[in-house]
Amino acid sequence: MKKETAFKSFYSTTILPMLIEIDKLRRKIRLKNFYTFLAYIGFIALLFLIGFLVNRMIYGVWIDDNKANVPIIIVVIILIISFIYFLGKINTNKKVFVDRYKNDIIGTIVKFIDESLLYEANNKIAEKEFIASKLFHHNPNRYNGDDYVSGKIDKTEIAFSEVHAKYKTETVDEDGSTREKWRSLFDGLFFKADFNKDFKGEYFLFPESLGKMFGQANKFFLRAKKQFGEPIHLEDIEFEKEFVVYGSDQVEARYILSSSLMKRLLDFKRQTGKKIKISFVNSSLYIAIPYKKPLFEPGYYSSVINEKKIKEYYLDLEMDVGIVKDLNLNTRIWRKQ
Repeated sequence: MKKETAFKSFYSTTILPMLIEIDKLRRKIRLKNFYTFLAYIGFIALLFLIGFLVNRMIYGVWIDDNKANVPIIIVVIILIISFIYFLGKINTNKKVFVDRYKNDIIGTIVKFIDESLLYEANNKIAEKEFIASKLFHHNPNRYNGDDYVSGKIDKTEIAFSEVHAKYKTETVDEDGSTREKWRSLFDGLFFKADFNKDFKGEYFLFPESLGKMFGQANKFFLRAKKQFGEPIHLEDIEFEKEFVVYGSDQVEARYILSSSLMKRLLDFKRQTGKKIKISFVNSSLYIAIPYKKPLFEPGYYSSVINEKKIKEYYLDLEMDVGIVKDLNLNTRIWRKQ
């Protein structure tokens, strides 16, 4: 992978010319959507004028409090349908700009980091992989995402994308009616890699703050023990300040979490500045990095010619791809090749 110092030249020679053209497209689409909005306002005004005129012709007044006012009702129905149509048209126009930006800019940055990687703006890591990680207390009822990156870094297969997952809860009121409530399960970047050691058990690393909750409340502790296995205490004091570990086998856990890997995981966690979750399942490594905002969405209302923002995208992507190097996943002195 190329160093960050090379990015400035790459931005000037490759990214900037594309940004200039994409910003022209952004302004063009914003103007087009503005005219679409004006057309909708004019359509509404004309529609209500016709509705009230017809209403007056039928009932003798603009609106009759004692009548059904059928023409006005029809106008409202048409208004709702037309609003959905115009909103869809505006979003479709905007999507042209967003797709162009992502495919040209984000896709080019991914290739700059590693030519072997594939970027798909409208794809996401498979839901079955999200579930397979066993990191979450519910399976998602709604699952979507974008900005999918996949490929092979030397010996290691990787895949990651932005993911938004929700689950549904139902409560029964006193009158017997059922209420649905949607809760956030995960919002952020979800990463999978082929781990460099074979193992049989399952192991989970959670932020230390979550571990305190498990330890303080007996019901949470029992739920964690049932879902994630026994608490595993390691010899690295600094590591245990940041992570609580659960798993199925104390000995195998130490085989996976070597002192060097624990240090690398600590460094990576501090680099992200996030409360990351990690699991080792089916000889794969899963990492969930929470984010509160969309990762690679371009600004629609302001210029996209912004070197600082592009550098942020680059550093985020380099960090994600760099997990292989940071965790030394290509070193395979064990049986796995």
